[in-house]
Amino acid sequence: MRALTFETVKFTMGLPLVRRAIQEQVKNTKNFFSRSLVIGEVLSTADMATGVKCGTIYWLYGGVITNLGRPRHAANSFPPMSGKLQEQKYMGMFAMTERGHGSNARGIQTEATLDLSAQEFVIHTLCEDAQKMYIGNATHGNYAVFAQLTIGGRSQGPHCFIVPVRDESGSLYPGVTVIDMMHKEGLHGVDNGILIFVKVRIPRDNLLDKFGSVGPDGQYHSPIKNKDARFNAMLAALTPARLAVMFQALGAMKHLGTSDVTSPPGSSYGPNI
Repeated sequence: MRALTFETVKFTMGLPLVRRAIQEQVKNTKNFFSRSLVIGEVLSTADMATGVKCGTIYWLYGGVITNLGRPRHAANSFPPMSGKLQEQKYMGMFAMTERGHGSNARGIQTEATLDLSAQEFVIHTLCEDAQKMYIGNATHGNYAVFAQLTIGGRSQGPHCFIVPVRDESGSLYPGVTVIDMMHKEGLHGVDNGILIFVKVRIPRDNLLDKFGSVGPDGQYHSPIKNKDARFNAMLAALTPARLAVMFQALGAMKHLGTSDVTSPPGSSYGPNI
């Protein structure tokens, strides 16, 4: 079921209407928001699993890449913009939720520590509570991971990083562990998982740096000096995704409202509800 859903997602995201909406997302044109919400509702009415996976790739992952990163990040790391969507084995995932932080996104414990001499960030899961959980597209995804940006022992707060999880053959990179959380009731085409990082190294340029960047000298720069305001600006990029979830639920309710539910023989509700 998961393999079928994955192929359906690739087909769906290659459709002209959906592809145009993705291009609008990258260019931040005025039609993106309304068009994408309608697409999410329609997809979820047709097949909820496809809608959920498209939402993970399109709104969540695509949203952070385009809203928190630079054009080069979208060109290199957002599969629908590569022009080779049908050749993609792995699409985007959005890894923020951790076992221990609950709704306190500011309190995530995964760390991204700058190694100045190597010009790299070291992504590390500090403890069990820092494990990324319920990550959508975990068995078919790569990339966007939220972690505490740490430079010289000082945290600059949560930032988003492009973290490759698998190589071209599908093997996990050293230091990366993915645990399948198995099937979700009613969404057997959706894969959720747990992600654990043990000192995984990524290039310094893999920081999505629209609101905060780190230079070759290790100095941190941001157009928003207040750490709280900067964090709020980053989370604002997720607003379309939150609304998209609401529209997906609306689509699923419409589908349920037009479906027959067969009652067991002898039920007091009659043959159909």
